[in-house]
Amino acid sequence: MSNQLVREKIYLDQSIARESTQILLEGDIIVPDAKPDMALMLQTDAKVAIERTEISLDRVNFIGKLELEVLYIAKGPDKPVYSMGMSAPIDDFINLEGVTKDMWINTKAEIANIDYKMLNDRKINYRAVVDVGVSADYPDVQEVVVDIQDVPENQLLKVHLSLNKTIENKLDHFTVKDQISVPSNKPNIHEILQCATQIANKDVRITNGRVNIAGELLVSTLFKGDSDDSIIEFVENEVPFDSSVDVNGARDDMFADVNLVAQDQYVQVRPDSDGEDRIIDIEVSIGVSLKVYSAESVEILEDAYCIGQELNISKSTVCYPRLVCRNRNQAPVKEVIQIDSGCPDILQIFRVKGNAVLDEVKIIEDKIVAEGVIRTDVLYVAESDETPLYCYQTVVPYRQVVETKGAEPDMQVNLDISIDHVAFNMLSKRETEVRFLLTFNTQVMEEKSVNIIRDIEFEELDLGILENTASMTVYVVQTGDSLWKIAKQYNTSIDELATVNELDNPAKIYPGQKLLILKKVS
Repeated sequence: MSNQLVREKIYLDQSIARESTQILLEGDIIVPDAKPDMALMLQTDAKVAIERTEISLDRVNFIGKLELEVLYIAKGPDKPVYSMGMSAPIDDFINLEGVTKDMWINTKAEIANIDYKMLNDRKINYRAVVDVGVSADYPDVQEVVVDIQDVPENQLLKVHLSLNKTIENKLDHFTVKDQISVPSNKPNIHEILQCATQIANKDVRITNGRVNIAGELLVSTLFKGDSDDSIIEFVENEVPFDSSVDVNGARDDMFADVNLVAQDQYVQVRPDSDGEDRIIDIEVSIGVSLKVYSAESVEILEDAYCIGQELNISKSTVCYPRLVCRNRNQAPVKEVIQIDSGCPDILQIFRVKGNAVLDEVKIIEDKIVAEGVIRTDVLYVAESDETPLYCYQTVVPYRQVVETKGAEPDMQVNLDISIDHVAFNMLSKRETEVRFLLTFNTQVMEEKSVNIIRDIEFEELDLGILENTASMTVYVVQTGDSLWKIAKQYNTSIDELATVNELDNPAKIYPGQKLLILKKVS
């Protein structure tokens, strides 16, 4: 009777392994020959990016770079400001048991800590600790039994599964280009000291066969003007972008997890129509880590019996992730910063920069509680002859409660936090109010397991066993029983049990209840 089995293929994203490691990167930043000696480090900046991975058996190599940038005050009576930078390669590995080349690898790197030490007026030593997390997933396909032909429906126990079916998991990139004009109240550009970029207001939409990605590139530029009166100038610009990634099979009812990283950037000053250096050409490569998946409900056969026959059921247990909740919300964070006593007074604030760090995530009663700090840099013109420009560093705490219906403490939380807007208001020479707009993209996943039926063999029931069974049995319902389980155990039907026991609602039985069971041979 094996031809009675109805089989279908189901798609189960399998989480194979997740591991994290820390790597130490250490080296020296050397002042270029064309630039003067350092008197004082003013501001440091660092970012890390993993650009590609290479997979071998039970091992993932990750390749990327650590980019470092330093603003410093040079020696000399005028205390001029200069910048320098370098890129340190990353080439390391992590052991992942069970990983193979046909799996999907996701790698995330964050700077846990970085220290700088000025060794002399031409050299700075850096020590960076980088956290690297790597996960491996596999798009598994299982053939399962979903039905048995010619067997009454009430002798089949079926279950609905909510599955994530991944359509695409890929790395891509796109380029953002723009021409930035210096405002008329600013001098011409003599030299660009720093051009920092940040991705904000990311918006992802799926259309047929395509994932559209829009947002803004926040560009902060420090430059030296060409006038004698100008020491340092600062301009901020918002560069909108709108790109797309082709994904075969993508539909607007699917989900997309998209992570964007600003990678290589190219900045050049060029003359405007009047021949004056007032145009900044900027080109930034945006790395895209993309996963597109659908939430599908499938019905499979969990158990079965057939009156008068013995069923030998072959089962196996498979695990799969289930999407419990997705949420996106924004929250303002405001703080009044008072600079330390050893810092010079503030004359004018150039820029406030923040980096959100997540310290702890807890699930409490359908809510996610996220706590952390915003590492904050305040770059300002100082009332000091020794340090005309100064950078004050501090941390601003935040705590955010995110509604996540269905979330429970043992579930997995993926939380991506971005800063989409920064504002400040100078209150006095010692105080400034900073305001950050944080965006929380939250995803809660539950690891589920299910017993799937791979095969069923049918045999005629041993009539000798039935003949030795009592013609009537009084059964006392136990905790966890259902009428279906009892009917299977005694080779009878749910309808007959309900009729004999005059059950108005067969779905409602309770522990201690007595049921009369009549022997049924065929």
